[in-house]
Amino acid sequence: MIVGIITIMTVYICTIYHTRYVLRALGIVAIPFIKLYQNRRIAAGLEDGSRKTERFGIPSHVRPFGKLIWIHAVSVGEVLSVIPFIEEFRKVNGSVNVVLTTTTLTAANLIKERFPETIIHQFIPFDVLHWIRRFVKFWGPDAVFFVESELWPNTLFYLAELDIPTYLLNTRISNKTLKRMYLAKKIFNYLPFKPFREVFITSQEMKMRVLELGAQAATINPNMKIISNMLPFDKDVAADLKRKFRTRSVWIAVSTHRGEEEIIIEAHKKIGKSCEKVLTVIAIRHPERAEEVSELCKTLGMSFILHTVAKEQKFDIREDIYIIDQIGCLGDFFEAIDTALICGSLIPGIGGHNMLEPLHFMCNIITGQFTENCEDLYQAVQDICPKVYNIDELSECVSYSIHTYKRTIAGKNNKSFISSWQKSIKQISMALYGRS
Repeated sequence: MIVGIITIMTVYICTIYHTRYVLRALGIVAIPFIKLYQNRRIAAGLEDGSRKTERFGIPSHVRPFGKLIWIHAVSVGEVLSVIPFIEEFRKVNGSVNVVLTTTTLTAANLIKERFPETIIHQFIPFDVLHWIRRFVKFWGPDAVFFVESELWPNTLFYLAELDIPTYLLNTRISNKTLKRMYLAKKIFNYLPFKPFREVFITSQEMKMRVLELGAQAATINPNMKIISNMLPFDKDVAADLKRKFRTRSVWIAVSTHRGEEEIIIEAHKKIGKSCEKVLTVIAIRHPERAEEVSELCKTLGMSFILHTVAKEQKFDIREDIYIIDQIGCLGDFFEAIDTALICGSLIPGIGGHNMLEPLHFMCNIITGQFTENCEDLYQAVQDICPKVYNIDELSECVSYSIHTYKRTIAGKNNKSFISSWQKSIKQISMALYGRS
């Protein structure tokens, strides 16, 4: 009842006043709730309490002299996908500084570990006007790039007011989100893509949609993850993993979510009937869930070991389940393990994850049936990446891969994909700095 009344009032107000002013007012009203939300995330270990003021637009780093672009990538997947873009952009404009904002702590830790000197990391301010204004005025970006689909209206409205060129990279929008966008267009005359100078999308169908929803220009380019570089790995660490796994039939489930580990453990039991001494490696999407997954293993009668413990040991792995409880080490495991299940796809509501990373290591890859958020990626690998629809199919597919595996499928970058992005980056550079 109350929600309905608030919705009706919001619609009525938006029909009288400009949408941007309504959203700004709502942002101010929401400040106490935002701070409460942030404190809960800090208490849960999902945010860095020592850097909490960055979410209010207060910088924790000195602004370097010279050209600067701001890129926002929500989490680890988006950060990894945008790295080739940053590298290519710097080939064209070597002196440009990059401020890369994220929302998640895991992404921040990844940037600190892999790019401590070359990229300035900040947590993105919450979508409240005076916090965004403070952030933008301090950093003074020449251009802003959002990755995928996290669109903050107050931020975008403010950037448009300042006429700062804003681009959307690797656009991915679910059907559910599209329906909400069309509803907002109909009720509020709100065009979510209008603030963007150019939107980069992966299909003709999506191009038509974003143009209808206000984009000034739309360019079809492949998903940036297709041109992403091979994950880094340590040869010595990978060799040590191979040694510890040498007597086992090993497979890895990558980026697991709550509800998927039970399925994987049940598959593990079935795989054990056809593969001797099977070892299942579980790479949790959010490593802070390691204790939860450990408890699940105990409940289901599985012996387990954490990576942070196992890597200090010299002897072979004897447990049933190996839990990766840290970030930044997947490359080591892809180098050591031949068969990879890409998760986020075994249960509805997540939509799958990047299938390409293990291909660079020539792993066999498998995915579940729910891949709606990365169908463009799946189209590129569907001939070599079987979809499984139940535990029996999963166990059979993994068993077959373990028994018959050949590293014959290289995840090579397609030159045409790379050249299309190079062309786009040069055009953006010409528009910003007068040269390509």
